[in-house]
Amino acid sequence: MFTRAAFWGIVFLFVLSPFAEAQTRRKTVTPGQRAIVVDERLSVLRTQPDIKAPLEQRLRRGRVIGILGARKSKDGQQFLRVSVTRNTRGWVLAEAVAKSGNAIDAERLLKLIEDSDDDFIKARLAKLCAEEFRSTPSAPRCLLKLGEAADRAADRLTRDAKRRVGNEEPSAGLSKRDYFLNFVGLDRYNRVGVIFDYDEKTDRIVYDGEAYRELAKRYPKSAEVEIAKNKLGKQ
Repeated sequence: MFTRAAFWGIVFLFVLSPFAEAQTRRKTVTPGQRAIVVDERLSVLRTQPDIKAPLEQRLRRGRVIGILGARKSKDGQQFLRVSVTRNTRGWVLAEAVAKSGNAIDAERLLKLIEDSDDDFIKARLAKLCAEEFRSTPSAPRCLLKLGEAADRAADRLTRDAKRRVGNEEPSAGLSKRDYFLNFVGLDRYNRVGVIFDYDEKTDRIVYDGEAYRELAKRYPKSAEVEIAKNKLGKQ
């Protein structure tokens, strides 16, 4: 039979456990020099520095890893030895990752952004660039490209949402804005921190402009700041 003290002890542990688990996750540090996976086409983690070595896993874009060393393969390809977790190690092609804060890697990431035809990929990579390379000259350009990609995406998202929502009147207590901002097409943008809003006057989804505001606040002397201010002025 439980005593009152035992009962409250169980309740305390039940409430505390998720908090303790979250704290543990936050304290987890990946060994090595911080780097970010930026090119999923090349991001295969292998057992050896060889393009034909067995695959362990494919690393997703945006994954934080730690660089432990480097080696060239017999074919002359540059591989990095990386840590994915405290206990997971492997080799990945150097072109698949960018070292956080490295100006040269920031420029390489910008080229990936420019070469992509997919606005979601552009926005995702540009957000990674802005977050991981804040002290480099590329950062304001990344923020501008993030905003521009999100603006273009808003047009397509509006068309798709209108086809999905249709012309039906909203249910009682809801507005058209509620339906548009719950449109499934927004989900993947929301997961990477690119947020949209609904403009009732124009009846369309619009980018909320956060990248432009951050550019204007953080890089007021950059060449891109006037473009950002003009974008904000049109919202």
